[in-house]
Amino acid sequence: MAKEGKEFESSIEQSSKEQGIFYFRVRDVNPMAIKANFKLPQNKYDCLLYYKDHLFPIEMKSTKSKSISFSESIIKQHQIDNLLDAVNYDGVIAGFLFNFREPDNKTYFVHIEQFIKYKHIAENQLEHTYKSKINKSSIPIAICKEIGFEVTNVKKVRKYRYYLNKLFDELIEKYSE
Repeated sequence: MAKEGKEFESSIEQSSKEQGIFYFRVRDVNPMAIKANFKLPQNKYDCLLYYKDHLFPIEMKSTKSKSISFSESIIKQHQIDNLLDAVNYDGVIAGFLFNFREPDNKTYFVHIEQFIKYKHIAENQLEHTYKSKINKSSIPIAICKEIGFEVTNVKKVRKYRYYLNKLFDELIEKYSE
């Protein structure tokens, strides 16, 4: 992952700590530390956050582009499957945090079910009701704005702070029974 992606993840972690939100980063295994012929475990998602009796499994993606590719090298099928599996449990709201660094560092939470619906429509070129143009190989910022929740952020001296408590309150209201 690029340096900017790691900085985004670090900013999310710091933001959660400042707002009293439990944050657990699922650590990646360094392939150089593994012996030959040893199967490398796959992380289900990047992190788990806990807020107001709700668990948020999150996969984070950051780009300087105006869209995020569906390519297996960017969004892995096991990540989609694991996020989708997580929402089968009460009190769990799972999805992606998509960070578009250029031009204004816009960040959106897209619930996994909304993501899968969009991806299915886009790849199969099915009829849709989105206002924004769809792209068969990626999810553009305009679609994230339409189907997701914007994460308010402010740039501190060098890094961004994200208002996760505001986002989670909105998500709990929308996705809780």
